[in-house]
Amino acid sequence: MSALPHLRPLQTAARPMAASAPAPSLDAEPRAPSDRRHLAWPVRWLDTLVKAALVLCLLMVLLFTVGQVADRYVLKSSFDAHDQFARLGLVWLTFLGIAVGIRDRTNVRVEVLNHLAPPRVRRAIAIVLDLVILAVSVVLVIVGFRLLEVGAFQAIMGTPLNYDVMYAAALGGLGLLILFLVLRFADLLSGGLLNIDFRVDHDDHHD
Repeated sequence: MSALPHLRPLQTAARPMAASAPAPSLDAEPRAPSDRRHLAWPVRWLDTLVKAALVLCLLMVLLFTVGQVADRYVLKSSFDAHDQFARLGLVWLTFLGIAVGIRDRTNVRVEVLNHLAPPRVRRAIAIVLDLVILAVSVVLVIVGFRLLEVGAFQAIMGTPLNYDVMYAAALGGLGLLILFLVLRFADLLSGGLLNIDFRVDHDDHHD
């Protein structure tokens, strides 16, 4: 009992510190694009895999584009499919980039009227646009499977590949976009508690 008076000053000093700590709020400032440490680990792994795929596609385009010049004037080999592989990498880079651009909200948009609207209207417009993009992407994926069947019988000149590899880029990018939008809506419905969406500055969904 004699030790309790000595503990009271420590308890009293700890109370202001606990009271000053801000409580977590769903209305807090959105996370920056580079701050993704708070995301759920499957989403972080997906982000890493997508970035690695984009880097590989870019390296593929650069390698075969520059290699074509070096091969023509220096090596002079019989390989003549540099442009085909460069185009293949560019197609995959494009469709994966579309999915990542919409996920990070860096896609081209008309911002003039959007900035003049109040935050509630901006959020509603952003949700409607995402729903439209999601619906169109689902339709394109369903229709796109027919392209794989057709492309499987069309050979890419100078390569052992068929055009189904090229058309698979569209399905892969659109499928990834659908996944990103589903994660966005799930995070939105949970009030951000799931931590599965890539929030950015000036995010219309969370302003």
